[in-house]
Amino acid sequence: MIKRIVKRLRRLRPASDRKVFGIGLPKTGTKTLGSCFEELGFKHRSFDMGLAAQAKRNELEPVLAEAAKYETFEDWPWFFLYRELDQRFPGSKFVLTLRKDVDAYLTSLKKHHERYGLRRPDFVKPFWWDDVFGFPPDQWDYEQSARRYEEHNTAVREYFKDRSADLLVVCWESGDGWDPLCRFLNKPSPGKPFPHQNRASRDSRAYSIASSGSSADVSAR
Repeated sequence: MIKRIVKRLRRLRPASDRKVFGIGLPKTGTKTLGSCFEELGFKHRSFDMGLAAQAKRNELEPVLAEAAKYETFEDWPWFFLYRELDQRFPGSKFVLTLRKDVDAYLTSLKKHHERYGLRRPDFVKPFWWDDVFGFPPDQWDYEQSARRYEEHNTAVREYFKDRSADLLVVCWESGDGWDPLCRFLNKPSPGKPFPHQNRASRDSRAYSIASSGSSADVSAR
């Protein structure tokens, strides 16, 4: 109860101009990162597939205006807008979440898709699907997903190669936790167990909403 009240009050206060963007692809521990941000007291914004559709249509102003209202971010659409967010919010920091290897990423992605029947004939495309992905759900190409994962991580590292103070790269599976994150954010460790999270329970709720016209994350290509 107290946690819910604190969260509501946090949403009412003005957001700081300094932002922290999680820019790892979905299925790389973004939910865990979001839980960390909230535990550290930030005004947090997670995925929004409606905003992702707008960003994919190059309608960036509403997305950037939404970002101005919050302090920390992860998942869609934030991960693929790191250049634009860096320009709009100078002085921000960025966290790139990784899986231990590309096979772990693909395994997680495939299980996620199987859970929601992506290739079933009765799969109902959410309203944002065509804008975000632009291909039929049953034609998902996992080899392209692997390339996209590696290309994204390489591009992020290249973009920040001369700005090591602005980018933190973490892999929860390899043992990263509160220490590197709190040092990077100049925050004291909360002294609590690290909140390893699994997105399945959240997506189970969110996807049922998406089918009726709201937002949910089926995942990144």
